[in-house]
Amino acid sequence: MSKRSRHKSTVSILDVIITTGGRFDMLRKCLAALEAQEDAPPFLVYIIDNNTDNKERLHNKDIFDMPIITDTKRLTNEVGFPKANNEGARMGNSPLILFLNDDVVLKPDAIRNMIQTMDDDKVGIVGAKLTFPVDSTSKIRPAGRVQHVGLGMNISGDVIHPLVGWSADNPKCCVTREVIGVTGACLMVRRSLFRQVGGFNEMYGAGTYEDIELCLAVQQLGKRVIINADAQGTHYTGATAEKKQRAYPLQQNALVFRARWQGSGLFRWTSYEFF
Repeated sequence: MSKRSRHKSTVSILDVIITTGGRFDMLRKCLAALEAQEDAPPFLVYIIDNNTDNKERLHNKDIFDMPIITDTKRLTNEVGFPKANNEGARMGNSPLILFLNDDVVLKPDAIRNMIQTMDDDKVGIVGAKLTFPVDSTSKIRPAGRVQHVGLGMNISGDVIHPLVGWSADNPKCCVTREVIGVTGACLMVRRSLFRQVGGFNEMYGAGTYEDIELCLAVQQLGKRVIINADAQGTHYTGATAEKKQRAYPLQQNALVFRARWQGSGLFRWTSYEFF
């Protein structure tokens, strides 16, 4: 019996899409956190295996038999984050989609809180407050500090993470608010809107800036983007890139993003609002 047939009777309002590039250690934690979600409406979990190493996958094959997983698709060629997530979105049909990185561990009430935000039909996208792991020893991932409380634009039009590195308990980091964008590491969107804007733009290759473009495209349709500070999780950040010793095309994609959107009327200085 396939995973899909085991779950077909579930009436789901949410599809959770997780793309993995081989950080199976973190994927285990990510899935365990989904199993521990409290008071969440029914949801289905789809895994996109982005052409992971055969030996490592075999060694971790038990992950793909976890009951929480609805279905898995393995790509025969490695593709970028935008394309992999678009593949995942096509696997389900629930009205809401949550794109979740395999290095994000959600707190037990995160999905419930995000879905509650979606009760407002004016909201098109909602994100979660993410912090660095409390056991982090990395200087670029300060332990327990804020990684993401929404995206903003500085006065130069650069997309930034305001309040990154701040104490998670600081009142300014605990505000649920409308923002210009949220990170694709944990982004919930209405499927109808995702389809209407054409999904993530695969022009961004390996990834970066496809999330803010999606957020702007949804705002063009008159919908709001919200960061829910009560929906929380930890985010290692860059786990797959670290494993593969590969950098993302940040500068190149920033230029692509500017060329596509700086004349849209949606470029605006918002980072000061966080302070």
